[in-house]
Amino acid sequence: MSNVDALNGLLREYVYVESLHLESEDGLSRYNLLMTLAKSSRPGAKNIAITFFNVGGLEIRGGGGLTQFMDLYVSRVEGGLDRIRYELIDEDDEKIASDFYSFK
Repeated sequence: MSNVDALNGLLREYVYVESLHLESEDGLSRYNLLMTLAKSSRPGAKNIAITFFNVGGLEIRGGGGLTQFMDLYVSRVEGGLDRIRYELIDEDDEKIASDFYSFK
């Protein structure tokens, strides 16, 4: 199983948004996105934190709120720019989309 497959498995399991945090890298045009997701909406529910590095082209649409991402999916981008290796898409509601270099 690849790291992308493992991440996609987690994204299907943890769908409740606890926080989204953007951090600039030395004032460059790229930044890191820290996303904290939980298994349920209950306070104290098990959660995970994922950092997406060198994020670009971030699009967030808040219609209906940003409380859940039901169908987040990460895929590898082939033949793209040097700083873009992956893309993140909310396939269901298109609430969030971005490209990025790596994740942890």
